Amino acid sequence: MFARVSPHRARHFYHQVRPRDCELAHESPEHHLLKLELATAARAAGFRAELEVANGARTWRADVLVFDGQDRPFMALEAQLSPMTPQDAQERTDRYAGDGVAVCWVSVEKRPWERGVPSLRVAPPRSRGDAWTVRYGMARYTWAAPRTVKAKAAWTHISCSLDEAIRWILQGRVHSHTGPDGTVWWTAPSYIQLAVVRARLEADAEAVLQAAAAERRQQAAEQRAAAAEARRRAAEDRRRAAEQEAQDSGRSGSGWRGSSSTRACRPRCGPPSWIWSAPPPARPSRAATRVLPTEAGCSSTAGSTRQARSSWPVCVP
Repeated sequence: MFARVSPHRARHFYHQVRPRDCELAHESPEHHLLKLELATAARAAGFRAELEVANGARTWRADVLVFDGQDRPFMALEAQLSPMTPQDAQERTDRYAGDGVAVCWVSVEKRPWERGVPSLRVAPPRSRGDAWTVRYGMARYTWAAPRTVKAKAAWTHISCSLDEAIRWILQGRVHSHTGPDGTVWWTAPSYIQLAVVRARLEADAEAVLQAAAAERRQQAAEQRAAAAEARRRAAEDRRRAAEQEAQDSGRSGSGWRGSSSTRACRPRCGPPSWIWSAPPPARPSRAATRVLPTEAGCSSTAGSTRQARSSWPVCVP
């Protein structure tokens, strides 16, 4: 057995020729060392931790299973270095949850499943005396003062040692939290409450904006309706005026104006001839044309019938 440093800068021992009965025959040295680190961190936090423990139904087998004060398993720490799909990670997490066991997946590289399940991304020590460091998975919620809707707020990932992260997780000081975009990380309950307060403020502000927008839309609709009513009334007034004008012109054009001869004899001034009170003079008969009485100052001329029809008495002064 010899000592060496892995590509992930983890110090470990290896067999020059691996025996068949070696307990590490089916796992890499990096995986085994990471399991040891997780078990050591759990024990340092005051909990009993056992390696390679399976449930009674053999539906799961935890790399490190942590027990509570009543000797009941409650947390599984999985050192996941081999590839795994997000679906597999979710299914395995659900199997643990079916037995009332939470799980924390630990990797040393960025994996496609780390955003969908509670996980930690860690880095091995760079030199002797250094500790394993958490690079991703622990987050806090920052909200700039004064804490208003306009102030900046965001989830930010923090870096800490693996021992601190495992202690916080096992002691319940941090919980897995799912963000608005579906990303899962570990954070403190106080940060979750702060994020909830911010979300409520944003919801209230959004409700106010929506109410104002609805009121503006209502006012615009009322203005459009009033304008349409004004246009309708104006069109109705124009229609009525046109009808009245047509009626007036019809009455003036269809009234009785008399015959052509009457219109020709109508004087230019004064009332029309057909409404004079004096009747027109009677046309003299043939006898009158033959013998006409003569009065003082008047003379008549007897002639033919044609002359009589065309001659009228003439006053001589």
